[in-house]
Amino acid sequence: MQKRDRLSTRALFGYGLSATPAIYSYMLILTMYMKYAAVELGASTAVIGTIFFVAKFWDALTDPMVGNLSDRTTHRSGRRRPWLLAGAPLLAIFSLMAWVPPKGLDETGLTLWISIAILGFYTAYTIFDVPHMALGAEITLDAGERNRVFGVRQFLKALGMLAAGVAGSYFVEQGIEATRAMAVVVAALTVGLIAGGVSMLPKERQEFRGRGGENPFRAVRDVVRNRHARLLLLVIFIDAIGAGGIGVLAPFVLDYVVGLPELIPVLFGVNIGSTLLAVPLWVRLARRFEKRHLMLFAMFGSGIGYGMILMVGPGSWLVIVVSAVIAGTSTCCSNVLGFTLKSEIIDCDEYQTGERKEGAYFAGWSFVSKLAAGIMIGLVGWSLEWSGFDADAPIQSELAQSTMVILMGGFPLICYVIGAFAFSRFTLTETEHARIRIELDARATATQTTV
Repeated sequence: MQKRDRLSTRALFGYGLSATPAIYSYMLILTMYMKYAAVELGASTAVIGTIFFVAKFWDALTDPMVGNLSDRTTHRSGRRRPWLLAGAPLLAIFSLMAWVPPKGLDETGLTLWISIAILGFYTAYTIFDVPHMALGAEITLDAGERNRVFGVRQFLKALGMLAAGVAGSYFVEQGIEATRAMAVVVAALTVGLIAGGVSMLPKERQEFRGRGGENPFRAVRDVVRNRHARLLLLVIFIDAIGAGGIGVLAPFVLDYVVGLPELIPVLFGVNIGSTLLAVPLWVRLARRFEKRHLMLFAMFGSGIGYGMILMVGPGSWLVIVVSAVIAGTSTCCSNVLGFTLKSEIIDCDEYQTGERKEGAYFAGWSFVSKLAAGIMIGLVGWSLEWSGFDADAPIQSELAQSTMVILMGGFPLICYVIGAFAFSRFTLTETEHARIRIELDARATATQTTV
């Protein structure tokens, strides 16, 4: 099995490459759009926060639908590939709409345009991302190889986030015209890179075809009934509530609290650069230590890293840099080893039900993550409005500044600590998964022999 599941460098690169442009647009909209819409387009932060809340909630609802439909897809090219290719042009179109609204729109027209663009973008991202995550869990069944798959995915995604955090944020800070030019180029690259990455992927497993959950409600029930998945759903929700507003708040804190808006690309660059460097570190550590122990350690690290934001003040760039390094290194763990852990939980489900429901499972985890993030982004927008934030004022009130700092630093610290204590109850060991995997391989061999 390990020889069969050893992926070529070309396949690994193609899988990671296809995620790069999608995460670029996702990251840039998440981190820079609220400030861009408020300062450049003249929209209210409360209105934008509400749009993001509704869009994230809708996005969360579409995750289970897309996950189940992709599990049940019987296209000759595979269960996941059609969804990846369909998502590419939709991502390009709605991202372009968000950054390039028509000139001359009144307040109502602008709100409607932004609402359609953000809702459409998050729907398109679901169409692409849920099947993409599911494909990573089934493209190989070997635990060590899955670490490589999701490690390469995270590395190339981090490159996309780095480009968004450094180059993308720079263009957005330059104003509307620079943002428009950037958005057009990114739209074209999105379609080209996703199509190119998908073309490098190996054929999907024919033996998984038709083995998705036939009943979408039963598929959701199976996810919730799986005790390992249920605990992880809770932990992801808690962590996502804490971290959901960090990206949105970073430009506000650097501009109005630290007083160094030129550090916005630097902050994102240091944070994501730390993530890039940490990918091989976590993969190497996973060869010596259990993933669940490493993830628990990383959760406390994330809480400490983000909690340092509570100490920022005018000119405190060093605190920002150290916080970005610790947080970037720590959060990388869940984006590499966490996906392998999720894949192993899916193997447990196959052991119990005989079905392969990667889409349903990743949709469930994505659902709670996006729901939590939507709640938090909405809270950020409403809190800024309540605290008296004024987009036209170069200096904000003390209440507005304190609100930004508490939501970006204190709230994540509390949530990550609570999430870590909850995750300490996770009991699926690597030894137990290895036993399950041996049994599943034996079943597959027996089925092939019978046929």
